[in-house]
Amino acid sequence: MGFGVSWSLRDHDGVLLADLAVTDGDFPWLYATLRPTESFAPLRPIFDAELRAMRVVEDGPDDGAWERAYQQVRAAVVLIDPDGAAVSEFLLHVKGDEAWWRWNDEPFDEDDKDDKDEKDEKDGGSDGGGEPVSGNQTGDR
Repeated sequence: MGFGVSWSLRDHDGVLLADLAVTDGDFPWLYATLRPTESFAPLRPIFDAELRAMRVVEDGPDDGAWERAYQQVRAAVVLIDPDGAAVSEFLLHVKGDEAWWRWNDEPFDEDDKDDKDEKDEKDGGSDGGGEPVSGNQTGDR
């Protein structure tokens, strides 16, 4: 996906909430300028709460607050790719007029996740190559 392309956020009824003009990328993350419509304003507190919860998780033990906050984001929005298709899975953050996300075209299969978790436990949490799995899960640069 090139820079300058636009993704969009819609509600589950198809109402346009915001355009996302891609400005940068750092695999697997895309970064964009958020161009909200008036319909986005009531959702901003949901995104603000998600960021606050994410910061708490980064700084201490996870009590599930971030997952609950992010469930509200997912319940409120649908991420639409530049071809007009809804993305099955995504992790999206919004701060002011900036948005960043990663996505997957296919739904996550919970059975696959459980199988991977069991494999990770057996091999000490590595990716099979003997190195610890790591990466930026927040998209912060």
